[in-house]
Amino acid sequence: MPMPSAWADLYIIANKELPVTELDKSDIAAIYLLKKKRWQNGDDIMPINLPAQADARNRFTAAIFDSTPDKLGSYWDQMLFKGETPPVTQSSEQAVILFVERIKGAIGYVETKPESPHIKILQQFSTK
Repeated sequence: MPMPSAWADLYIIANKELPVTELDKSDIAAIYLLKKKRWQNGDDIMPINLPAQADARNRFTAAIFDSTPDKLGSYWDQMLFKGETPPVTQSSEQAVILFVERIKGAIGYVETKPESPHIKILQQFSTK
């Protein structure tokens, strides 16, 4: 099994039709905690997660929330109790990219820089 590199990039991606060009860390956190549910144009935001065991998801959670997936899981347990559903999970980075290409309000994260003409990168983080 290869050793992971010390630093890797995470790309926050969205459909290129979205009227947003950049998001900061607090915007991304608000979206993924479902505190921000609509884009400026009124479209619904649909945050997409990778599976809980994915390395990129662990790094995303650390970079955006300064937290661990377990602590975030507790948050979602409370939110589910209030009737809020966590972000949709896709099985792979390719699935995230395809979803974001097709759904105008979708936002996701991947480790591999997408080359799709239907996607724009809103933010890039270097993470451990």
